[in-house]
Amino acid sequence: MISASHRGWAHAIFRRYLRFLVKKRFHALHVLGELPQIPQNTPILLLPNHSTWWDGFFPYLLNDAVWQREFFIMMLEHRLREFWFFRFVGAFSINQQSPKGIVESLDYTVSLLQGNKIVVLFPQGELAAWGKRPLNYNRGVERVLRKCAEAGKRVAIVPVGMRCEFLADEKPHVFLLCGTPLFTDLTITSSTANALERIETVLLEELDERIIAGEPGITLL
Repeated sequence: MISASHRGWAHAIFRRYLRFLVKKRFHALHVLGELPQIPQNTPILLLPNHSTWWDGFFPYLLNDAVWQREFFIMMLEHRLREFWFFRFVGAFSINQQSPKGIVESLDYTVSLLQGNKIVVLFPQGELAAWGKRPLNYNRGVERVLRKCAEAGKRVAIVPVGMRCEFLADEKPHVFLLCGTPLFTDLTITSSTANALERIETVLLEELDERIIAGEPGITLL
């Protein structure tokens, strides 16, 4: 497993370049609905859908604008080896072909959530078309939440819907919608992943409806 290794200089370069890149490729980045208010001493587990190559960048910008926590995101190991720089801005790896590697990465995630950080996991485990249903959540998220609960650490679980949509402009708009936070003081069972998948599915439907309704939201970029 490749662990994250934050570097201040890397964040300074990445933050500036990412904002330039998103402004160049997209018309605007909007947050719809209410932004969750999370106590500063509570770590955040962000669970977005995964339908575009850009999906790892949007939570980074959202965290910069809203929570400003130390940022971590799980990436496929072969991709992180290819884009090694991302390790210095919070990316860590998972090798889906190795059962031992999967456990190591999930336990590393648990260790990160013992501090007041923000960690991004994509429970689908792979990139899939936006409209594909069911979302097919992996069970790894259950292990993470169960171990956090067993450690007595209260974690805020925040589902996030993300969609890129062409409207009246040449470039696509990006829309983000955060769901109501859940917390690990709820009982974590073998059906937790299924419950989280149902919540995310409803959230994506709500995001679609808000976009159709023309909700302006908050423009981050």
